[in-house]
Amino acid sequence: MKHTFKGQSDSVQKSLLEQLQEKGIFIPADCGGIGRCGKCRVQFLSGAPEASDDDQEIFDQAQLDAGWRLACKAFPEGEYEIAWEQAEDEMEVATDFAAGADDAGADARVDDSGIEASDPVIAIDIGTTTLAASLVDRASGKVLDTKTSVNHQRSFGADVIARIQASVNGMRDELQDSIKKDLTGLVSNLGQDFSSVPVIISGNTTMEHLLLGLPCDTLGVAPYTPVDISLHQEDNMLILPGISTYVGADIVSGIIACGMDQSEEVSLLIDLGTNGEMAIGNKDRILVASTAAGPAFEGGNISCGVAGIPGAVSSVTVEKDGDDVSVSYQTIGNKPPVGLCGTGVMEVTYELVKTEIVDETGMMDEDYEDDGFPIAENVTFSDQDVREVQLAKSAIRAGAETLMEEFGVEYAGVAHLYIAGGFGQKINLEKAAGIGMLPEELLDRTKAVGNSSLAGAVMIAKDGALRERFAHVADYADEVSLTGNPTFNDLYMEYMMFGE
Repeated sequence: MKHTFKGQSDSVQKSLLEQLQEKGIFIPADCGGIGRCGKCRVQFLSGAPEASDDDQEIFDQAQLDAGWRLACKAFPEGEYEIAWEQAEDEMEVATDFAAGADDAGADARVDDSGIEASDPVIAIDIGTTTLAASLVDRASGKVLDTKTSVNHQRSFGADVIARIQASVNGMRDELQDSIKKDLTGLVSNLGQDFSSVPVIISGNTTMEHLLLGLPCDTLGVAPYTPVDISLHQEDNMLILPGISTYVGADIVSGIIACGMDQSEEVSLLIDLGTNGEMAIGNKDRILVASTAAGPAFEGGNISCGVAGIPGAVSSVTVEKDGDDVSVSYQTIGNKPPVGLCGTGVMEVTYELVKTEIVDETGMMDEDYEDDGFPIAENVTFSDQDVREVQLAKSAIRAGAETLMEEFGVEYAGVAHLYIAGGFGQKINLEKAAGIGMLPEELLDRTKAVGNSSLAGAVMIAKDGALRERFAHVADYADEVSLTGNPTFNDLYMEYMMFGE
């Protein structure tokens, strides 16, 4: 979708991106506005400023002549008119949940029988990338409808670190306004008024702080102390509890939705998002951790990376016969390819390793070192992209195995591996194990469960008596710090490699 905007620059000290953020206009900026990701592309139809060095790195001369600039590096003076393409509002968002037939109460599927809500409650998952809201009728115990959206705070950066920094740098009100605008729209689409209907909020700690307008100054610096992660009421919103700054209410919801806190068996839960949150345990003991997996598996920090939008390459197969290399792929919605989403990033990595175009150290064949490996027209995969995948997959695998060691359990003692999140719901588990992100030893016990954060919020929307259970899990779970952990550090270096 093409958008246009006519504006008057009120300050040459602020970038175009900052000025648009203040006006509530969303343009993706995965890197947080430092000129690295190249995602905040706009075309000046009039009033184009001089091209910056970063612009010249991203655009060719014809594009520069046509007025293309990075919004984060553009400082227009006076009147201007811009245009940009925006496809992220069509992003696929995970809403389903399925951990197992014995998980009573965790069913978040929509009941389309036409029931009118006599006792409406809204359950909301605030993800770093996406948002999902379900209309629950507490009287019937049914989920009547679910709506989704992109989290337009992506304009301030793709990950929580960028948003914490934006908040600290004076953008706290803009970040709060952005999420409130998104949630108001979602709830309105469900036929309810956000300010008056009971709302259950599940999200990571940073997302909840930004929604409530709490200062984020202590979230990004040691000892990483949150302002408030308790189960509490805020106006008409019930804010679900978190465990720490980097293990939030979304993981508490996932633990409960998967029934880990009531099971004799030991299970492992991994949320394959930018924060790499995970938990291991049973009814007697739960350990949690987070690791900076980064946004690679959501298309962030990837040269041709995009979110899960129509046209995103989601599946890739590479065949090699001597010097002949062929590529086949699928895109979301069978639309013309526009870039690589998370599953495509993971699959192309696996395929390049399988065909030995990328070796066990992550080195790409010299034929593709300069221009990257071509997947489709204008869609390539670079050696730096391989590095991003290595960092992400190694952090996830090393974090999970460090938790296992701290808990005192080996693979044979893990009854279930639950993979949560939208990326986790779509991935090819065998290929994920093939690049070393997931342990092959647990594949027969691995299940992609979908949006476990939303499922937990739905559970408490159906039954308010579950508040005590949520508070108990947040209280008795212990966090394992991976920073400086020698086991994690050793495993992190080991799993940076591909293959055995």
